[in-house]
Amino acid sequence: MDPDRKKQNMNKAVQDYINEHREEMIASLKELIESPSADGQDTKAQEIVKRELEKLGFRTEPFRMDERVKDCPDYCDPDIVYAEGAYNLAGTRKGNRSKRTLMLFAHIDTERENYFGDFDDPYCAEERDGKVYGLGAADDKGGIAMMLEGLKAALAIKGDLDYDVTALSILGKHGGAFGTLSAMMKGYGGDDSLYIHPAETGHGFQEIKNISLGLLDMKLTVLGKPGILHDDLSEGVNANIVMADAVKILEEYGRKKREECVFDFGSFRGQPSFILNIGSLSSQGGYGNICEKAECLFRCRFFKPLTTESVFEEIKSFLEEKLEGEWLLEKGRSRAEAAMVENDDPFVRFVEKSISAVVGEQEFIHQYHGGSDIRFPILYGNSRCVGIGPYCELPKQGSGEKEWIDIDDYLKGIAILTTILLDYGKQDIDNSI
Repeated sequence: MDPDRKKQNMNKAVQDYINEHREEMIASLKELIESPSADGQDTKAQEIVKRELEKLGFRTEPFRMDERVKDCPDYCDPDIVYAEGAYNLAGTRKGNRSKRTLMLFAHIDTERENYFGDFDDPYCAEERDGKVYGLGAADDKGGIAMMLEGLKAALAIKGDLDYDVTALSILGKHGGAFGTLSAMMKGYGGDDSLYIHPAETGHGFQEIKNISLGLLDMKLTVLGKPGILHDDLSEGVNANIVMADAVKILEEYGRKKREECVFDFGSFRGQPSFILNIGSLSSQGGYGNICEKAECLFRCRFFKPLTTESVFEEIKSFLEEKLEGEWLLEKGRSRAEAAMVENDDPFVRFVEKSISAVVGEQEFIHQYHGGSDIRFPILYGNSRCVGIGPYCELPKQGSGEKEWIDIDDYLKGIAILTTILLDYGKQDIDNSI
């Protein structure tokens, strides 16, 4: 059969399957939303993922944080304590011919129950106006449901896959060490990987998330000292005044790096690849007293060849050269190394082609994010990894609005993922695109 005709037939088979099973796919998303897995709490929704993966012939393994992550440059302590019943889930399924391997992953933990507001039942999955509303609908149970339903559709259409598949349902809202990074340490992965998460930028499937900026949070502490009298600066040092100098120095450093560090590729060519933001300033002291301690929290986002260590040491040296007095610079909780899959990489183009087959030709945005989970398979799993997902807009914290995911976009996501799964083992991606 003519290859183009064969491709058309496959696309029709995918769409026919989606149309036939539309209500089941919506019900699958609702079931996940209605099963709790709130931030740090027991992940009861993993029982659904485990059940569905095992129905599809996957061998499953629950796991928590692997202690080896603490030796990784990206490691940072989670800022919460995970409940005993909070766990990740990995599923693996062997193919029958190809030596290639593909990994799919998404995070199942949601914001806490009252993050967006106090609702009678945050786990009520409500369908209206072409959307499904409920806690985690967009972040990221929509991605988990797409993963499960895409696998179900591909196996129903083809009967088997030619390659090994790994599916990860991870806890990923706190830096990734508990979930994705631990999965890498345990040996899960693939030659190529897809992170499935609705696009919070609003770009939808036009966005290919293939660039992860490095990220480092830092805290600068400046110490003052009292004079003979509490308000006498002739011998004392006011930490607030020294901190004012420190902020100017940090801003000077940020301007310098923005001029030095620019992207030299793709649609971001010429734009700064280094950003320093002052987050907050605080101090201790009252009326009539010299402030004896001031703190500044700030964050740097950066790209290769910079690393968390090189950025930290460079800022420390810059401060040592310019800032007088007694001070201390410390790394904060969040840190991430920069990683990227090239815009014109064959796997990126393969994913783009699969998206175009479902939603039409598009000009794709190769989006960068600070500390995205796509970095873990790239840096620690030797895997080309990109992120894709449907359109979404998350409500603001405390807004009283519920998360939602557009049903048509959700179904398109399943069709895209099914197309990727059906095509992945049939061709030499590196030489055929």
